[in-house]
Amino acid sequence: MGYRILTQRTALQLVLTAALLWMSAPSIIHAQGRGARGGPPSTAKASAPIDLTGYWTAVINEDWRLRMLTGARGDFGAGGAGTQVFPGGTGAVVTLGTGANPAFLGSIPYKLNGAQAALVWNPAKDEAEGNQCKAYGAPGIMRQPTHLHITWQDDNALKIEADYGTQSRLFHFGPPPRGGAMNYGGGIYVPPEITKLEEPPGTQPSWQGFSAASWTIMGGGRTMEKGGNLTVVTGHLKPGYYLKNGMLYSGNAVLTEHFRLMELPDGSTWITLVQIVEDPEYLTQPFVVNYQFKKLPDGSKWNPTPCSVK
Repeated sequence: MGYRILTQRTALQLVLTAALLWMSAPSIIHAQGRGARGGPPSTAKASAPIDLTGYWTAVINEDWRLRMLTGARGDFGAGGAGTQVFPGGTGAVVTLGTGANPAFLGSIPYKLNGAQAALVWNPAKDEAEGNQCKAYGAPGIMRQPTHLHITWQDDNALKIEADYGTQSRLFHFGPPPRGGAMNYGGGIYVPPEITKLEEPPGTQPSWQGFSAASWTIMGGGRTMEKGGNLTVVTGHLKPGYYLKNGMLYSGNAVLTEHFRLMELPDGSTWITLVQIVEDPEYLTQPFVVNYQFKKLPDGSKWNPTPCSVK
């Protein structure tokens, strides 16, 4: 009485489920940032699936004109206002910076109000108001021709310094998730409860904002090498520029970044960075850009410089 008779199919499903959980158990433990059995939770530094520390240099392999130089007012990525272009397949001449939306054909998906805000860029006004670092905020600094120095400030905070503009970003890791568990009655794995990292009360908007970081960890079990990536979400930003020619983002912008490592056949190590900016105030859709940084052997190229409006 009280016993269940398992069919052959049900028994096979349970065996396969148990086998898969056994094979993936080390990965699950690492992913949740847990320490040894009975020990304290692992820190972000100890559980890191990739090593981002060291010196890096930006590789400017696209948008050279806008990243190495200061573009003209109204250059949304396709040329300065007044430039004539030939959109593919239409056979018509289009003059940039005109029409219903001056940002038409540009690389930044601006709404009309965003395009209009960019067209009133005044570097002299920025300098007079002490806003020389407006293009050096979190959504802009990684696209500049900069070197990075990445270190651990402590066991749960990763620090990224940029010598271009002498900027410093701090990525805060929250407490590890509350551990998951196997529901043997239902035959399913209940994932852990992720704890959300909130900025401290009274945090004021700044160029670099407040950044909450988390690891995505894959492998590390019996059959797969440990790897993964870093995800960082940044808010509490002061309004700033994507580019030095006044391409504006608002104080409501939220920046999401994904950092991955890539090893090339020549032995070099690269960071591939995907940036996604969501700014409903100025953008019609998320603004997505990719960047690359190559690891340097040392800090001999490190050269801190002040912010400048041009």
